[in-house]
Amino acid sequence: MNAIQDALRDLHHRSGIKGAVVVTLDGLVAAESLDDRYPGDVVGGLASFLLMTLNRSLKEGGLGGCDQFLLHATHGKVILKALDDAYLVCLFDQFADVATVRQEVREVAQRIRMSSRIGADG
Repeated sequence: MNAIQDALRDLHHRSGIKGAVVVTLDGLVAAESLDDRYPGDVVGGLASFLLMTLNRSLKEGGLGGCDQFLLHATHGKVILKALDDAYLVCLFDQFADVATVRQEVREVAQRIRMSSRIGADG
């Protein structure tokens, strides 16, 4: 098991979290830990589309790129957290208290950044 996969699995096992995925901006899933009802390729494609549209709109408005985005939907919530060349996508159920795990999402994103840098250098 690699460090990135371990970080995603740790996050996925938190209460209310339905999965975690590392997605490149073009929609490729680099790593995942998801409940069975969430296909990784679908999560990756939707996250990629949302991020491309969001980043384009932010840049056109002179606001730069997206560092973190929280989406509330009818049946769940999603945090999209920027990594170096990808995003951490964390799926929650609709009752989850995102505030209680926000710091952990940040910490996992940092672990993934460090793991990908070490892996790229070695």
